[in-house]
Amino acid sequence: MNKLHYYQALARLVAIMPCFYTGITAADENNLTKQQLTHQAEQFVLNQLDPNNIKTIDVVATPIDARVHVPVCHSDLTFSSTPEALSQSNVMVKAQCSDNNWYIFMVVKATETQPVVVISSTVSPGTLLTSDNIHVINMNKKNLRSSTFADIEDVIGARIKRRVTAGRPVNPNNLCFVCKGDNVTISAGNTSMLVKTSGVALEDGRMGETIQVKNRRSNKKVYARVAGTGEVKISI
Repeated sequence: MNKLHYYQALARLVAIMPCFYTGITAADENNLTKQQLTHQAEQFVLNQLDPNNIKTIDVVATPIDARVHVPVCHSDLTFSSTPEALSQSNVMVKAQCSDNNWYIFMVVKATETQPVVVISSTVSPGTLLTSDNIHVINMNKKNLRSSTFADIEDVIGARIKRRVTAGRPVNPNNLCFVCKGDNVTISAGNTSMLVKTSGVALEDGRMGETIQVKNRRSNKKVYARVAGTGEVKISI
């Protein structure tokens, strides 16, 4: 290759390179713009659904199609949605730029969750609940069909009455801190005097519930409040 052809080839290469790098930079900038747009749409939905920041809501926007070019907006983007859309799990949001009259519709999935105590591994009837077989996860509120517990301390020491598979919430109706047939300690008294005796539970009972028990010494049946695992109290 002579010098003329060499310099001509070098000139063509130099001319191509700026275009090549400019294209990559533009794509990167557009991807960043899409990420910012997505984040702002998620924040808009979160602010609409939970303006006082008292709920636990997960918001995830559907990614913008790679073929869509998002123009630069030199003013603040405006977001809008209808009350009907905000009541759905998949919220339709309109993002608009007043500079160039550009707009796009986006979908943001919103899920309100709450902490729920669930079973870690399948348990059979009579299983005592401990920190080894329960844990807390956030669950979609719409998927919950009954009352649940949010703190494992509220259920530790209770026993399961029916078989529960792993991942299922702990149902209050499936628990007994004192179960029918259990030996219990019956406490009776007040702040100045306390008497204890043994008894047997005639009913299942959760914490704070009043159940019927039988005093083993007198064989009398009385009603007492469940105060803990294997413990009931009678107020005098």
